[in-house]
Amino acid sequence: MRGVFSILFLCSTLLSVAQSEFFIADFTSKDSSKVKAGVWVEQSFNSNVINNSVLFNVALKNGPTYQSMQNMKPRLTNSNSAGYIGTERLFASFDINNNKDSVITNGWVSVYTDRQVSARFGEDALRLIAFGNRELAGEKAMIDNLSLLLQQTTHLQFGYTIEKNQSVLGIAPSLVIGNKYLNLESEGGYLYTSPIGDSLYAEAAGYMSQSDTSSLLVFDPNGVGAALSFFYTVNFDLFKKNEYQGKLTAEVNNLGFVVWNKNTLTYHIDGNYAWGGFKAPNLFDLNDSIIDLQRPNDVQTSFIDRIEFGTRNQILPFTLSLRYQEQYNEKVFLTFFLQQRFFSQALPFLGMNQEIRMNKTEKKTAVMLNFFESVGGYNLIGLGTGISVINKQIGLRLGTRNLIGLTNPEYFSGFNVHLGFQYKFY
Repeated sequence: MRGVFSILFLCSTLLSVAQSEFFIADFTSKDSSKVKAGVWVEQSFNSNVINNSVLFNVALKNGPTYQSMQNMKPRLTNSNSAGYIGTERLFASFDINNNKDSVITNGWVSVYTDRQVSARFGEDALRLIAFGNRELAGEKAMIDNLSLLLQQTTHLQFGYTIEKNQSVLGIAPSLVIGNKYLNLESEGGYLYTSPIGDSLYAEAAGYMSQSDTSSLLVFDPNGVGAALSFFYTVNFDLFKKNEYQGKLTAEVNNLGFVVWNKNTLTYHIDGNYAWGGFKAPNLFDLNDSIIDLQRPNDVQTSFIDRIEFGTRNQILPFTLSLRYQEQYNEKVFLTFFLQQRFFSQALPFLGMNQEIRMNKTEKKTAVMLNFFESVGGYNLIGLGTGISVINKQIGLRLGTRNLIGLTNPEYFSGFNVHLGFQYKFY
């Protein structure tokens, strides 16, 4: 029976990271191996308004269709969000000592890249970007509710866990290399287009910061910082009528900062711009040469108050999570979790995983079917599924946690694919 529980628990760790975060409490969990290593790859996007058809066509540089753009309109609200999280991670964990003085210690090292795009935008801002200003003629298009963060960092993490009296404490500091960074924050502004579209007036205030613009390579070091991750696990029995013991884990991931280097560029925006349209003695004299002479060419300088070069400090987006895991019976393992990702424009994330073993428990290799349900995050509802293959030496996980977005990409949002592999050496 203990062997069945070990396989189910390992499978649960692979399923848990099917969220947008990789939990360090998972790959550092103690089992029969002395050394284990693995890889985790995940790409995830969600939004309350941007449908998958628009996302895929933009990503493939095909350009979204007019109908796909129109399909977004019924879902627009005064406050919308969208987010992308991508990661690739290599990790290895190893025993430091085993059952010495009733204390088990474990160490690990991990190298991973973390990419994030998070955006908050109002209805008018998206309508301007998607459809232009023609349909907003005669009214103010507000652009005050606008925020955008694009970031990529690389982490070198070292960790240590100590298990005593059926509780586990883990701590993992990491060196952070900042690769790419762009942050745009609107503090007010609007665009007014005349009813017949022959003139416009705009005001804008806010700032935009960007890492070294001369840096071309994806992994160029443009900043440096530090982060800390830690967790604490205790026994907790939610389903008291069965024979299995559950575990409750609180975890904080990537609590830290990056100092972007002296070549970081910051635009302070505070200005206005008025354009009265093209002027000609009469309609027949409005030729290309007149249009070229009167074409706006000073828009950027009209809005920018000043430009600064210099270091910029940034708090990293980090997550706080609470999870409960318990084997329900011989073939079913359950996980419940609550997660909040800070500085990411995301709502709190509540979810549940169910793992069902599809073959007989006496088999050395377990084949598991996984189901995932969630609410919150960058969208309201998430449904997913996947498959895991686990035995004494390897663990393999493949799946998605956003099936809804794939069923009808013209109307629904949400894309996720994840792949995990773990190998036990001895």
